[in-house]
Amino acid sequence: MGLIGRVTADREARIPLLVRSGEGTEHEIDAAIDTGFNGVLGLPAHLIEELGLSLVGRERMLLANGELHFAETHRAFVSMEDRVYSVRVVEAGEPLAGMSLLWEYDMDGGQVVLERL
Repeated sequence: MGLIGRVTADREARIPLLVRSGEGTEHEIDAAIDTGFNGVLGLPAHLIEELGLSLVGRERMLLANGELHFAETHRAFVSMEDRVYSVRVVEAGEPLAGMSLLWEYDMDGGQVVLERL
């Protein structure tokens, strides 16, 4: 069937994800698909803290404005359909699904349907 999301009134494509810590704390999120984010998953600081995600290191990131940024990375587990993935998480202002999270999904040539308001 595939992963089914939605487009918001603000024109953001969002997908539902279940994020879990190594200790089993879970949180359902509604993540924006960020095609400019090559990472895996971005979460707000308060969710990283609530989930108690383990710090695993620092990652160098090139931001859209060309600025180089170093971000702490955390380990989480994400459930998508019938699979669980171990993923790297960086702090973001809102939940973001990066393109690396979506590599196993066939998006090439996929249909996009727009309905008139």
